[in-house]
Amino acid sequence: MTINYVLSRFSQMKDYYVGRTSIMRSIWLWIDFIANAILYGASISDYFAYGFFKLRHSGKQEYITYRRYHKILRKANDQQDIDICRSKIHFNEYFADLLGREWIDTQKATVKDIKQFAQRHAYFFCKEILSYRGIGVTRIESKGLNAEEFLKKCTEDKLCHYILEEPLQEIESIQEFHPWSVNTIRVVTLFDTTANVVHFMNARLRMGNKKNNVDNFHFDGIGANIDLETGIINGVGYDTHNVTYLIHPLTGKQIIGFRIPHWEKCKQFIDKAARRMPTVRYVGWDLVIRPDGELCLIEANDNADHDFQQLHNKGLWKEYKQILKNF
Repeated sequence: MTINYVLSRFSQMKDYYVGRTSIMRSIWLWIDFIANAILYGASISDYFAYGFFKLRHSGKQEYITYRRYHKILRKANDQQDIDICRSKIHFNEYFADLLGREWIDTQKATVKDIKQFAQRHAYFFCKEILSYRGIGVTRIESKGLNAEEFLKKCTEDKLCHYILEEPLQEIESIQEFHPWSVNTIRVVTLFDTTANVVHFMNARLRMGNKKNNVDNFHFDGIGANIDLETGIINGVGYDTHNVTYLIHPLTGKQIIGFRIPHWEKCKQFIDKAARRMPTVRYVGWDLVIRPDGELCLIEANDNADHDFQQLHNKGLWKEYKQILKNF
């Protein structure tokens, strides 16, 4: 990371959150950011998105910053075991009974396997096993697919390892937000193995946008905070550009006030999943509710973003810090 990149990033964030300023004001903000980076571990994004430039010390103590986020990762997660989350193959094998979908490892598949898989599904998704944030995910149409050529293309790429997964159908009330993608629920947990308690730290509904086939926040997706007790969305939707939404911009479906169906069942499902990884205790789980009310586990993120949990919500550092004392 070069100094030119840092200065450019700082200027971009400053203009967005503060607006155009005088040279003296810009210099003051830069000096104040450096001080906050040293004292609180704030990144440029933390400094502007959480409003550190206008908060007092007590307010800054509320937020998980970049440095505090990495403290959570170091204390909660055993680096030797995070591959369960990082590799889609290891994840699918480890949580096979919670997936709720068919999948194929292309490195082990035959042409016949691909043909039969395509016959069962009108379309499917091809995923690179180490991909993240929706990168490396391609929708494949089954009609007219040349299974032999497709498998050859997948296996000849020595730099990548692909799996195929059937598409998931989700409950209508959530699908209505953005029918062009599967809209997932992100639940972040912290598993206190000493007390044998899975703590639910935050939950968000993630909605696609702009007719993208993924709902990822970093691909123009929209997030909205879910009240952990009631399952009701208790705030506005927002995107990575900090644009806020009362309704979804494409479908007009109201975001704030929406109640997640089967919420208690969702929490029980995630509690069960979290207890399977006692050495990976900080995880952001993504799940889907099917039309029949059954739940499907999509991903487990051992490095779930700290900003996504706190934007348009509140600082969560004190809650995390209290639980981490037992680790």
